[in-house]
Amino acid sequence: MGIHADRNAKSASLELRQFNLIYGFNGSGKSTLSRLFASLQAGVPHSRLPEGCSFEVSLDDGSVYGHPSNPAGLEKRVLVFNADYIEQNLQWSAGFANPVFYIGAEQTEAAAELTKIESEIVQTETARLLAVATEKTAEKAFGTFKRERAKSIAAHLHLGSRKYEAPAFSNDYDSWKDDTGTGLTDAEFRAAEETRRLAEPMPTIEPIVFDEASIGNAYRFIVEICAQSLATIALDEIERHPSMLMWVKHGHEFHSVNEIENCLYCGNVVTSERRAQLNSALDNRVDEFISRLGRTAERLSELLASLSGIVNSLPLSDTYVSELRERGGAARRDVEQGVERTLKKLQSLQVVLEAKQARPASPADLSALASEAEVIDAATTLGEAIASLNVLIGSHNTAAGDFNRHKNNAEIAIRRHFLLEARSEFAQYQKDLCDATLEVGNKGDKLDRLKQGATELRQKIRAHGPAAAMINKLVASYLGHGELTIHPMAEGYQLQRHGTPITGIPSEGEKTAIAISYFLSSIEAENRKLKDVIVVVDDPVSSLDTKALNFACSLVRGRLEKAGQVIILTHNLQCMNEFRKAWKGKARPPVGKDPTATFLFIDVAMLEGQTKRTSTIVEMSKLLREYDSEYHFLFSHILKFIKAPDAHDDHGYMLPNVMRRVLDVFLAFKCPGSSGLIGQMDKLYGDYPELDRDRLRALERLSQIESHSDNLDDLLSFSSMTLEETRAAANALIEMMEHVDPKHLAGVRKLCN
Repeated sequence: MGIHADRNAKSASLELRQFNLIYGFNGSGKSTLSRLFASLQAGVPHSRLPEGCSFEVSLDDGSVYGHPSNPAGLEKRVLVFNADYIEQNLQWSAGFANPVFYIGAEQTEAAAELTKIESEIVQTETARLLAVATEKTAEKAFGTFKRERAKSIAAHLHLGSRKYEAPAFSNDYDSWKDDTGTGLTDAEFRAAEETRRLAEPMPTIEPIVFDEASIGNAYRFIVEICAQSLATIALDEIERHPSMLMWVKHGHEFHSVNEIENCLYCGNVVTSERRAQLNSALDNRVDEFISRLGRTAERLSELLASLSGIVNSLPLSDTYVSELRERGGAARRDVEQGVERTLKKLQSLQVVLEAKQARPASPADLSALASEAEVIDAATTLGEAIASLNVLIGSHNTAAGDFNRHKNNAEIAIRRHFLLEARSEFAQYQKDLCDATLEVGNKGDKLDRLKQGATELRQKIRAHGPAAAMINKLVASYLGHGELTIHPMAEGYQLQRHGTPITGIPSEGEKTAIAISYFLSSIEAENRKLKDVIVVVDDPVSSLDTKALNFACSLVRGRLEKAGQVIILTHNLQCMNEFRKAWKGKARPPVGKDPTATFLFIDVAMLEGQTKRTSTIVEMSKLLREYDSEYHFLFSHILKFIKAPDAHDDHGYMLPNVMRRVLDVFLAFKCPGSSGLIGQMDKLYGDYPELDRDRLRALERLSQIESHSDNLDDLLSFSSMTLEETRAAANALIEMMEHVDPKHLAGVRKLCN
């Protein structure tokens, strides 16, 4: 447990009896030991005990209590007074020139909580004022945002005599705050605003008429007719030279009409047999086929002209309502491209058809002709483009036909556009205001709760205050005078000196006086019997002068004389002596009587090979038990140190402090005065000139390093002196005492041995 060395069932018994005095220097582990007993009082481990510690105590009846096993059971019997008790049972309000304080765990806890709550009330009131200011700032910022944004939107709506202001902007936010769409593009926005500027509707537009099927039909018909041949012509010459059909036909007709017997080309006579042969080959079917080719060429020309006419009939962008203009321009371009592509495909038909007309007797060359699929695809694409264009025309005509609705939709689109654009900013302003309003409410609710809690705590403080008369009586006994008294107030107590309130916080001694007096007065509370309780008191005389210390020790001893068991822990030598002298007869009673007191010492050593100090509870040395001064006890450590110059000394770490204290005491008798150690050493050199000053430099070094001390509080602190310097100082000290007062040295050696 902390600095304390481990103990177990085989460790020597501490022989605790009814009255027990445990003496140890500061830092030896007394506070830890007192918290062990405080854990038994609480039934749970003390919060300041070292983590992972464990302990057990056994009672006369054999029952065992401790931590972590069986921690509860002694809560009604063990009472502990220590620094933690003072801290827990005295709460001082520093907010007054004549401070109010509270006594007792319940009252001090309530007072501490009240102090905390009152501080929170001030902080919360300030926080609420700040929250109100923040709310007003947020409200103003939100209002300014809505007004300015509404004004900006109104400028684009062209409302005429109507208005668009902050409330309308807020309504739009409620309508579109969850809209997942997007706002208008720049072009759409310009179109909508232009619509809002219109005073009358635009003219309607005629739809574009297009027969998509006519393209495919024309292609298939022309391909079919161009692929045909005049196979009924029974003329070898024509079959060999089909391109000469029309030349032969026209020549035959010319010769027949004009009754020319000789061929104008070759001059030969055209016989009757030849004429009959030509009449049979060039009958009416040839004329009909040629006529059909001519009509087909005319229809193809008409079709091409109608396609070209579509382009001329397409509406311009400016003829649409504003929001359709961009799309109308794109649709027009799509149709123009479709017409161009379709014309290109059909124009190849025109070339083939012209070739067929020139040579009708033989099939035309279709290798350069576009495929039917390509022509159909071009026609389909053109049809789709015209259909899309007609949809836009329909939308335009609808808007132009319901002008007021069209303008209203444009207004809604503009408002929605701006709302979506400002939505996140609107939401943030709104959230800031809501958060600020909620914070005002929260701070107000917290303030109400804190004030109600403060009222309840004040009632609790008044209900749990101990009787002032009993405390004052014990304080007078503790200090040896009645100058210091406590007086009950509306909330707590006031400390007075000679009937006048003291100013500022009282001294540590005065605090201890009030705390120990309250502790002693409350021992038999809750139906406890003094003979049944185990009382542990850790340093009951903090910051008291010698006279007051005597009174304090006397009061504690007297009040606890009949307690079941008393354990006194102290680092104060005078306090230890007061209890030691009073209990000396109980520790060593006359022959035939059992001892009822035990004197123990917390020995702190630095074991060889270790870097940390270790405390062990041992029987008190006779040099402490039998003498009022610690001089002999300290001197024994110096003698032990110099007797084994090469061995490890468990107490070597504190030897510089010990030697300084011994040197102080020795010189105080040999060189009385207030000149300080250096002055005393100079006087010593003057009185004993034969002393080797160089040999005693180690003592001067000791005086420079180790501060002066009137008690043993700092004996356990580490020194900056090296081991060699410490040994030199110890030898120099013994050598000086041997020369200056050999009888004294011999007497002290004898006592220490």
